[in-house]
Amino acid sequence: MVTETNEDGWITYMSGDDLLERARRERAELEALWLGLDNDEMTRRPGPQPDWSVKDVIAHITWWESAMTNWVSRALTGEMLARTETPDEINARIYADNRDMPLNTVLAAFEASFPPLESLLNRLTDDEINDAEVCDIRGMPLLNFIVGNTFVHYADHVDDLRAYVERLDD
Repeated sequence: MVTETNEDGWITYMSGDDLLERARRERAELEALWLGLDNDEMTRRPGPQPDWSVKDVIAHITWWESAMTNWVSRALTGEMLARTETPDEINARIYADNRDMPLNTVLAAFEASFPPLESLLNRLTDDEINDAEVCDIRGMPLLNFIVGNTFVHYADHVDDLRAYVERLDD
């Protein structure tokens, strides 16, 4: 494993292979939390968060994962990406756009969002991933942007999902 962290625990270097393996592993762990839940349990509000169902969390993660893949691909061609919305504004739009989406559509989008990310990570060299000068996306070096929209983002939702599933088991 080729990963380096600083004294604060922030990842400062990570090989592409390690990044992809960790994203796959932690995404599978996240997905395992909702496997076996029925349609009502997946779409119930409140769910893992006060206003969000499990389906809403999945749509949210899917959107950020897909957007990140798109933004990285565009930034690597030299395109300047302007920030026009805050993350909270984006999250509100994601929720509004997906709240009435059928569960099977959201799950299909979740499944479809990871292969393009895998393809992108397989094309990037370790130097491209870790060199802060390669591209700056929304104010972040490439490594931080990818990590923040994969396994760090998954971790942001794991505790709420786990607690929700445990409440269902009571």
